[in-house]
Amino acid sequence: MQLRAGIAGILLIVCSAGCYTQGLSTDPPRLTPAAPPPADPPAQTALPTSMPPTAIPAPATAAVFAGARIHTVQSGETLYQIARFYGLTPETLAAANAITDPSRILVGQILAIPDGGLAVPTAIIPTLAAAIDLPLVSPAAPVVPPPAALPPTLNGVLLEEIIVLPEAARQNIRSIFAAGMALGRNPRAFSKLGDSIIENPHFLARFDGGPYNLGEYTALQPVIDYFAGSFGRQGAAVRRGLHSWSVFDPMFADKSLCYANESLLACELRLHNPSLLFVRLGTNDVGVPESFERSLRRVIEFSIRSGVIPILTTKADRFRDPLDTNNGIIRRLALEYNVPLWDFDRIAATLPGRGLAADGAHLTTFFAHDYTQPEALQRGHGVSNLTALMMLDAIWRATTPG
Repeated sequence: MQLRAGIAGILLIVCSAGCYTQGLSTDPPRLTPAAPPPADPPAQTALPTSMPPTAIPAPATAAVFAGARIHTVQSGETLYQIARFYGLTPETLAAANAITDPSRILVGQILAIPDGGLAVPTAIIPTLAAAIDLPLVSPAAPVVPPPAALPPTLNGVLLEEIIVLPEAARQNIRSIFAAGMALGRNPRAFSKLGDSIIENPHFLARFDGGPYNLGEYTALQPVIDYFAGSFGRQGAAVRRGLHSWSVFDPMFADKSLCYANESLLACELRLHNPSLLFVRLGTNDVGVPESFERSLRRVIEFSIRSGVIPILTTKADRFRDPLDTNNGIIRRLALEYNVPLWDFDRIAATLPGRGLAADGAHLTTFFAHDYTQPEALQRGHGVSNLTALMMLDAIWRATTPG
């Protein structure tokens, strides 16, 4: 009996250190890597709602699907949002699929899309995975950014080495952005996903109320005006000590904001309805490169399929990662998926102590936010906030015709 208890204790310790639950994954989006990770078995649980399910929806008959477009229900979707995406009324979509209770659809359920809806480009079709009950509003039309001229270098580093947005990525984010607009995403909103490095008040928050002084970077003021309201918002997807594998585990979501069984990322996209997402992960994923890559791929694919452009961000630290493995993964996946890369690690190399505080993980602060001071370009958060604005500005210009 003592031996059996000892073995159980060992198993418990091992699992608590390295086990996690991976939920339903989706097919890769356009421009996917050659060998995507294997998909998980389809989940068969009901979508998050404020009330427990009372009935299982009747499946559509085989005849319904003959020659029809189909849509596979993803976690977080509602019949209302799916119908809206295809240019249908919920009643039309429900009738076409013999659904008597539109509030009860299941993850993995296949819906027939009847004729008469909008034609959706097949190159990139988001699955509305995070769009739960978005308000039926027409978001403001994107504004063409005014001409701007930024210094070509920062601390001697070319801006294109920090703000990495090659032509293939520019083309891809235009497709993602267009799909997001079809979903009703807000072109003037961005969200944050990550750990304490991007929590308030240090990351961008000052630009939603001041005071700050951009100095020679006044050309960035229009992008601050354009995305007003997102800078000071920490949101539901920033959590101290966040691991990449925690992103889709509902246990880590704020229960005061999120639905039961809703991940913190799905919750944040539902609450704020952004078109862009800063992704800052990796410091807490040490020693598990395969797990980190698998989880980051899932974040990228979830964002793209939700009509949200993921902005991958490298980290300044080498926290228990002396070979810089996680930054290598981040750069490689940005290239594979053709999404923006904010290579903060590149500019951090020019800062005293890589812009890190004594703990070797958090950034040195710059409370003044005054870019006329030389200190601004020698502090971790000073340079982080400035280059984040540059990244937003580059994406705004790349996605706005003009």
